[in-house]
Amino acid sequence: MSRERQICFTDSGGKELFSIPDGSFIKMVYGNGDEHFALCRYLDEAHAKIDGVDYSIQEFSQRMERNGISYAAA
Repeated sequence: MSRERQICFTDSGGKELFSIPDGSFIKMVYGNGDEHFALCRYLDEAHAKIDGVDYSIQEFSQRMERNGISYAAA
């Protein structure tokens, strides 16, 4: 029996926020209220492909914080 791979999202300091299964979506909410759903694919423990772009999880969280974008499991 194989375990489903989980993508663990953290804040920029490394504190765990939430986890989603590989192939799931996150909901991103921009400062102006616009919403976007992004497909997330597991790459490894510290990396994911989010909306088609490879990120380290920490880099992604820093970018979201810097741009005032909140995100959560969809």
